[in-house]
Amino acid sequence: MLKTILKLIICLAACFGVAAAGALFTTRESITIWYASLQKPFFTPPNWLFGPAWTILYFLMAVSAFLVWNKGLGSPGVKQALGFFVIQLGLNALWTPLFFWLHLAALAFLEIILLWIAIMVTYIKFKKVYKLAAIMLIPYLIWVGYAAALNGSIFYLNSVSAVSQAPKNKQPADPNSKKVKDANTMKQNQNKKLNKLTKQEEAVIIYKGTEAPFSGKYYKFSEKGTYTCKRCNAELFRSSDKFESECGWPSFDDAVPGAVKSIPDKDGIRTEIICNNCGGHLGHIFKGEQLTAKNTRYCVNSISMNFVPAKKEPALEKAYFAGGCFWGVEYFFRDVNGVVSTKVGYMGGTKPNPTYKEVCTGTTGHAETMEVTFDPSKTTYEALAKLFFEIHDPTQVNRQGPDIGFQYRSAIFYVNDAQKQTAEKLIQILKQKGLKVATQLAKADKFWPAEDYHQQYYQKNGKLPYCHAYTKRF
Repeated sequence: MLKTILKLIICLAACFGVAAAGALFTTRESITIWYASLQKPFFTPPNWLFGPAWTILYFLMAVSAFLVWNKGLGSPGVKQALGFFVIQLGLNALWTPLFFWLHLAALAFLEIILLWIAIMVTYIKFKKVYKLAAIMLIPYLIWVGYAAALNGSIFYLNSVSAVSQAPKNKQPADPNSKKVKDANTMKQNQNKKLNKLTKQEEAVIIYKGTEAPFSGKYYKFSEKGTYTCKRCNAELFRSSDKFESECGWPSFDDAVPGAVKSIPDKDGIRTEIICNNCGGHLGHIFKGEQLTAKNTRYCVNSISMNFVPAKKEPALEKAYFAGGCFWGVEYFFRDVNGVVSTKVGYMGGTKPNPTYKEVCTGTTGHAETMEVTFDPSKTTYEALAKLFFEIHDPTQVNRQGPDIGFQYRSAIFYVNDAQKQTAEKLIQILKQKGLKVATQLAKADKFWPAEDYHQQYYQKNGKLPYCHAYTKRF
C-alpha cells in the first residue's frame, strides 16, 4: 500500500514540477508585457483559462502514468510506455522557456509538434498496457494539438506584421562604424519604471479584463487635464478629446500621438488598444459610428488610467524642420524640455497626401519633415532651431550622410515672420563661422503625416540614428 501511494506521489510531483517550472516563466511581469503585445488569433482563450486547464491536464497525466506504473515494471510494455511518457514530459518542460523566455516562437512551434507526436506515441503505448490510462491522456493530446495551432498562428501573425511594416529604401547603419559604436555607448536605458498594481487593476491592465459599464470614475468626468497610463504614467489622452458616447466607459476621439497602439483583439472582431510604452490593456477602438467629426471612439477602462489636472493649458506652437531622414531628426527632438509632441511627414511638395514610396522617387517635391509641437513657456523657437542645425549637417545639398535625394534636403518651413527672422539670423551666424549653409527657407504649407511605422521609429525599434549626431555649433 505504501509503495502504491509513493508511486502516485512521484507521478504527481513530476507532472506538477513541470507545471511549477513553467509558471516561473509565464508569470514574470516582463514576459506578461511581451505576451500582451503580441498579435493573437481569434481562437486565443482568455488568460485565466490556462491555469485551471493545465492543472486538470497535469493531474490526469499523473494519474494516467501512475495507473501504468502500478501494473508493474515487469509487465509487458510498461517500461517502454513510461519511457515515452518521460520523453513527452521533458519536451513539455522545454517548450515554455523556448516561447516565453527566449521568444523563439518558430522553434517553439516545431518543438510543440514533436511534443504532440510524443504524446500520441505515449497514448498508443498506454493503450496497450491500460486502456483507462490511455483515455485519460486524450484531453492532454487534444489540448496540445490546439496549443500547437495557437503557437503557429501567433508566430505567423507577428512575423507577417513585422514584414509588412518594415520600412524600405533606407540604408542600414554599419554596425562597425565609429559613429554607431559611439552612439551605442550613449544609448539610454529604455526600461520603464512600472507602478505596482492592485489585483483588480491587474485583472484589466495585464490580463485584459473589462470593468463593469457605468462604474468607472472617469465615465461622467469633465475636468480639464491629461489622462495617463496607470501602469507607467505615459500620457495617453487629452480632456479636449473626451466626449460623452453614453456607452458606459470613457470615450475619446483622439489620442496623444504615438501613445496608444492598436492590435487585433483575440476575438477576431474588435481592435484592442494598449499603452504603446508598457503594453498595458486600455480598451478598444471603434470607427464609423459617426459620433464625432473624427469618426473614432477610443473606449477606455477608467481603471487603466490616472488623471492629471491641467494647471493652465499652454498656448502651444509648431515648427517644421527637414534635415535628411526624418527618423534621426525626430530622435533628437523627442525628449527636449518643452517639446510636447513630434510627428514625421512630408512638406514642400506638389502632390496631395503623398506616400513614402512616392516621396522616395524624388518627383513629388516633398522633403522628409518633422513637425514639432512645443510649449513656448518652456523653450523657444530659437533653441529648437539651434538644435536642428546641430544635429545634422546644414552644408550638404540634397542629401544627409548616406541618404541622397531631393527629399533629404535641409530646409526650415517657417509658420510666421518671427520664425523666418530667427532662422535667417542663425544661418547668418553659421556663415560667419565659415559654414556654407545650404538650408532652404520656405513658408510652411500643408504637412502630410507619414505612415504609422515611421512615427517614433527609433523609439519603437530600440535603434539609434545612422546619419545624425550632435555637433555644437552655437
